[in-house]
Amino acid sequence: MQGWVQINREAFERDVLRDFCLASEQLGDQFARFAASGTVSFPVLRSLVGEPWDKGLLWRLKDKSHHVLPQADDASLHGLLLDWTLGYVFHESLKLMEAAHQRQYYAPKLFSLPDRGPDRGPDDETERLINALRVIQGETRASMRRETARLAMLLRHARRLFCLYFTGRAGHRPLARFLHDNNALARHVFRDDYLRLVRAVYGDAPERMHLEAARSLLESAREEAAAGALAAALAINPDSAEARELKALHGL
Repeated sequence: MQGWVQINREAFERDVLRDFCLASEQLGDQFARFAASGTVSFPVLRSLVGEPWDKGLLWRLKDKSHHVLPQADDASLHGLLLDWTLGYVFHESLKLMEAAHQRQYYAPKLFSLPDRGPDRGPDDETERLINALRVIQGETRASMRRETARLAMLLRHARRLFCLYFTGRAGHRPLARFLHDNNALARHVFRDDYLRLVRAVYGDAPERMHLEAARSLLESAREEAAAGALAAALAINPDSAEARELKALHGL
């Protein structure tokens, strides 16, 4: 199994980054929802986490990370740290999902119990217990606030670790294809760290991202898409000899 992972390591690394971006986008929506309303969606989080028999995006991300990042023969400290961080994101999301379930399904039952009135309602001892339980349930929102803040911090650290992990990997074609084909997603998720990522991978030649993507597309006989990638490379660096030679070689 591990030998197969090593043979296809670059594709799996691309998949880890892709799944991280997709999960980050959905978690970001939940952070915004919590900031606006004090709630998050239990169904969304349940879909992200999944079940042992039907793993969600975050569960699959954790598993891929465990198989790929720390297991390489040349596993780096950055790979080990990134794997730890992505695993922690999964478990913190699991905790947030449980809190969301409590708030969505348990809180209404408790707070719908009748208050004490002249004709009905609990006795003194029961009323004290109900009030104590309502305090505990009220603490769930504070817990959710901590979880969302912790998750946001973990995602921020993971973005920086991706930059360090992929440093100098300019020839990584699956990475280049992902960044070229899903550029809007990568920019949205990485935010201020997007340029840091591009500089880390491609140094002073950011056009290489599109060049490597073009080579990958040509290997798949997708000439029209490759022409678009070369155009993007030349838009960044009109003097790129590599882009012009590749374009002329394939008549694009």
